Amino acid sequence: MDVANSTIFFAQAEKICREVFERLSGNLFESIEIKQFESSYFGVDEADFTKEQSAFFSIIARDSVAEEMQAQNRNVVISNSFFDENKINFFVITYKNRDEKKYLKYQKFFESLFSILFDFLKEKWCEGTVYFYNGSISTIIVRRAVDDLVTEISKRCCKYNDVSLYENINLSLLNVISDLSYQTYEKGETQGMIYFTNDKSNADYLFEFQNYEDYGFFLQDNLKLLRKLLELTDVKSGIGIISDTNRIYGIGSVKSGCFCHSVIFEDDHKWTLFDEENELLAMKNSSPVFVSNLMTKRDFVNYASRIFPEKADSEKDEISTMYNIIKALIKQKKGTILVIMKDAERHIHKYQDLSMIIKPVPLDERNVEKLSSIDGAIIMDENCVCYGFGVVLDGLDTGTGNRARGSRYNSSERFFNLYKNEENTGLIVFILSDDGNYNFFPEM
Repeated sequence: MDVANSTIFFAQAEKICREVFERLSGNLFESIEIKQFESSYFGVDEADFTKEQSAFFSIIARDSVAEEMQAQNRNVVISNSFFDENKINFFVITYKNRDEKKYLKYQKFFESLFSILFDFLKEKWCEGTVYFYNGSISTIIVRRAVDDLVTEISKRCCKYNDVSLYENINLSLLNVISDLSYQTYEKGETQGMIYFTNDKSNADYLFEFQNYEDYGFFLQDNLKLLRKLLELTDVKSGIGIISDTNRIYGIGSVKSGCFCHSVIFEDDHKWTLFDEENELLAMKNSSPVFVSNLMTKRDFVNYASRIFPEKADSEKDEISTMYNIIKALIKQKKGTILVIMKDAERHIHKYQDLSMIIKPVPLDERNVEKLSSIDGAIIMDENCVCYGFGVVLDGLDTGTGNRARGSRYNSSERFFNLYKNEENTGLIVFILSDDGNYNFFPEM
């Protein structure tokens, strides 16, 4: 691919990668590029450089890419190699502030996600396609990654060796679980637990069905029965529906030492998939949820001290209070915005028609929860004194909004862009999503 076309290609690829990352993990994406190795790198003539040889040389090439990225102290994901135009190629995604714990916790999902993303980009690169972006591609890629993870579990549990037979019987376990999360029973939302096992004898049954065929399959046309059976389950007691993702065997618990997968349903159409006791994936309203680990106090002190250098002493009560306030908001699991800015009293009056202005009051982890129950932003100064809440933020429209994020995130970004360069104005904007994920402007 020539330089002009590759520039267009990576502009398209960057949009997709950014939306995938922002849909899952916030504003972490930094860049995507390609690393190419010609035959001369390996001391081989181009005429003798075959696809078969590339399988061997790709190991050397990948090690070279990994060493280069490590030397540059970059956080990266490297694709599998692919052979094109007598070159060994790798896509490299660089991302910021890698959350190692999050990646390891959801490693199986992320491995599936990156594999699908890179396969899509590899296909477009080898085809020479440069215009391939549209607003739905990132959604499709994420959905495929979720589907692949769930389907793999179904294949492990179902005793079908014939793939075509399997696909005819169980087209998509993901669709069944997702649709089940929206079912109601006597106006109650879906709650409960299902165990997936490849051996029904792994369970201790409270109630075992005598004729499994009478109770249908684990399919969409059987959702009403599945929803009714969930009323017999109890997450706290470890009691769930026993299934192989195809048949429904009864209600019970899994015997000690027996391997199984499980899914737990909660209010607000949320379900979580487990591999034994390890969380693999959480979905809410049909979208993946990856709750960020709470930052340490040390991390926040270092961050806030850069914004408010006069508070740089970690023993200052104000920064500790800031941290406790944010921690309390995160635990509340309700979307909100907290603005911390110098001269907040002056700025709040700019929003007198779009806020509830109050007499100055010190905030702490106890009283901030009351204010966050009202839609809109909370505004306080660097001394944790609050001047208003329910603030409808405005800001500088730069035309760079993020369609993968909601109005709360985008309005916060615009507000930050409006005031970030104002003289003597230290500014932190904290955005908490309903799913528990959070972001800071400026980035931590």
